[in-house]
Amino acid sequence: MTPEAIARLKNSFSEVAAQPGALAGRFYQELFTAAPALRLLFPVDMTALQGHFEAALALVIRNLEDVAVLQDSLRDLGAQHVGWGAKPEDYFVVRDVLVRAIREGSASWTEELEADWRSAITAIAVPMLQGAAVHTAVVAEQLADSVRSDQS
Repeated sequence: MTPEAIARLKNSFSEVAAQPGALAGRFYQELFTAAPALRLLFPVDMTALQGHFEAALALVIRNLEDVAVLQDSLRDLGAQHVGWGAKPEDYFVVRDVLVRAIREGSASWTEELEADWRSAITAIAVPMLQGAAVHTAVVAEQLADSVRSDQS
């Protein structure tokens, strides 16, 4: 990601984060409209989760110059999402919905900024999906081991 793209993303995030809770509210409303079945994966009271969502996004934005420092945490988060019922195809929906929620809160939206956000969100989703895949592979190996143990 170029320094110019990082600067655009940080400015954009500052704009949409100026109203605490607004981005998370738009995001989850859009998500549950786009994919109603995902609503079942979330708690009834979304207050704490919305705060966590905005804090996590702020952390990523602060570290755009070196996203690699977040790789392990993002992989762990992806593994956790498996336990919460997230599927790989959900990441596409989440990316599209998050871009839309940011766009709706931005007075200075451009096509270039949309491409920047898509790239940044993908850079978050890929290690999360890698973590989900590793977690799934470990569980599959544990299941195979249990069958081998039962047959011994």
